[in-house]
Amino acid sequence: MAMTAPLLVAAALLVALPGLALLAARRAGLGLLLLDRARCCRWQAGPCAGARRGMGFDPIFGAMLDAGALRALRAACEAGRAAARPAALFVKLPGCWRLAVLAPPPPPSLPDGVPVGVWLLDPRGRTLTGNRPLARLLGGAIPEGVATAGLQLCGPAGGEAPLGLDPGKEREALLRQPGQKPRRLLASASPAGGGWLLSLLDVTPLRTAQERIEHLAGHDPLTGLPNRGVLRAALDALAEDPGGGTLIRLDLDQLRAVNDRHGQGAGDALLRVAAGRLRAAIRPSDLAARLGGNEFAVLAFGLRGEGAMLLADRLRESLLQPVRHGTWEATPAARLGVAWTPDHGDGAEALMHAAQHALREAKRKGLGAASFEPRLLERARHRALLRDALAEALAEGGLALHIQPQRHLRTGALGGAEALLRWDSARLGRMVPPTEILAAAGEAGLTRALDQWVLRGAIALQREWLGEAGLPQRLGVNISAATLQDPGFAEEVAAALDHAGLPPSALEIEIPEDLAVRDLPAVAETVAALREAGVVLALDDFGAGHSSLAHVVKLPVHRVKLDRSTIERLPDDPRAYAVLRSTLAMARGLELEVVAEGVETEAQAEALRRLGCHVAQGWLVARPMPPEALRDWCAAPVLRAVS
Repeated sequence: MAMTAPLLVAAALLVALPGLALLAARRAGLGLLLLDRARCCRWQAGPCAGARRGMGFDPIFGAMLDAGALRALRAACEAGRAAARPAALFVKLPGCWRLAVLAPPPPPSLPDGVPVGVWLLDPRGRTLTGNRPLARLLGGAIPEGVATAGLQLCGPAGGEAPLGLDPGKEREALLRQPGQKPRRLLASASPAGGGWLLSLLDVTPLRTAQERIEHLAGHDPLTGLPNRGVLRAALDALAEDPGGGTLIRLDLDQLRAVNDRHGQGAGDALLRVAAGRLRAAIRPSDLAARLGGNEFAVLAFGLRGEGAMLLADRLRESLLQPVRHGTWEATPAARLGVAWTPDHGDGAEALMHAAQHALREAKRKGLGAASFEPRLLERARHRALLRDALAEALAEGGLALHIQPQRHLRTGALGGAEALLRWDSARLGRMVPPTEILAAAGEAGLTRALDQWVLRGAIALQREWLGEAGLPQRLGVNISAATLQDPGFAEEVAAALDHAGLPPSALEIEIPEDLAVRDLPAVAETVAALREAGVVLALDDFGAGHSSLAHVVKLPVHRVKLDRSTIERLPDDPRAYAVLRSTLAMARGLELEVVAEGVETEAQAEALRRLGCHVAQGWLVARPMPPEALRDWCAAPVLRAVS
């Protein structure tokens, strides 16, 4: 057997040179066992199967052997020869004593089909064996010991196990190997046969994922900037800083235009560039964050007053450089609102509101940047009052519809009418213009409810006029883009018309020109359903913005309504003629009826007739009037057609 020669050498040395032999046996890991004539243990050294002084032969070896193997081992002992199980050599001594030289037990078989590296070490941390996952983890080969493996415990190391581990406790360690990024391991150690069993689990992917999740929890995934939550925590810290600081809120002006013209990918590229420029323009101690959409914020500690405004100017200038991406180019201008502590607010919420008020003021006045002023709070209070009053008017019947008729330019015949929203607020003590109504509805989340009210009111009027000669047989209403994106809106309109007993052609829905191109897919389905139901569709304010052409091509409308900004330049502006000539030519090609809004003079009507416009709406025809006044107007002599 393989261990016979070493055992014979050890036995010979024990007889001839006991001291030297004992040292050699211990270094070789051999077990020594002295048995008396009764085969009881009198002395032992090294690994000896758990033998203790006075223990008999069978108790020493019986736990590891079956009956047959135990008999074979006892026979080898009596004969003074070698045995296979366990690997041992028995030497006869005077007085019938026996010296047993025991080979060290083979290292245990370690599992390979697990993701954990298992490493068996001797008491000094030297390798006894290890499994294949351990070899792969450590670069392909298991080193001689833990000291040369490139392992370092994270944090203090005070335990008795290898690497300074505390037995039975998991700790994180770093594995550093030449030419590779450090890896994160989960290490634990437990005693094993006088040595140590070390387990190593590679948790690098897990830690990387955790760090990514933690980063995303506090950062915007598109730009990498801190998000609103991080900004709020920094504002809380600012509130406790005696040096104070400044909050700047800013909106990019060009994002929507870039999205409309070039798509969402181009808008994302613009946001990333803007974020990088903001980050480069601030001090290392400052914080740039993205709040969402086109909104950003910068927090600067220890900066107030004139210094804050200088920072705002620097941020705006940094954004004004052109951005080139692929085939397009854009210049990301911005509006900024500036507020600082303690003058404009002590807490995080107060400072956020102050900066937002300042930003609204910059937008209202067309400024690059504006700082907070106390009077802005009064304006905010006014807007809040307006929102509350609108909600009350909507609930209690405080709104009204006025009707503005339309005339055919050639015949003078009535060409339909438009229902316009009016609000004479008793609570506010004034007539509120439509622009304020729509803005307040948007801020209060009442746009959908307002659209429903207008729709119901228009259908009720048409139901009242049904079959009455001389009154408009079609009434138009303005519907917001948000409502048109509702998949159930077309069905709601059809149900309301059916309930009123009206033909679908009695209703005209005007689609706003400021509908974003990116929203067209969501709106197109609703618009197609409305047209299929027989509702007349018009594109409102045509020519007021860059999106008109895309809308008229992609949406199945029947009419386009020319924006008044073009009509008011007639008849003296050749550019206005050129624009209208091309628009009307396109409309003829698409078989669309054209309505001119804001017609106020005979000269404008004459110019439109010559260009081929079909219908006029404006003060020349009639001012908006209450529904009860419409009968008298319709009974009056018909407006003479322009000849």
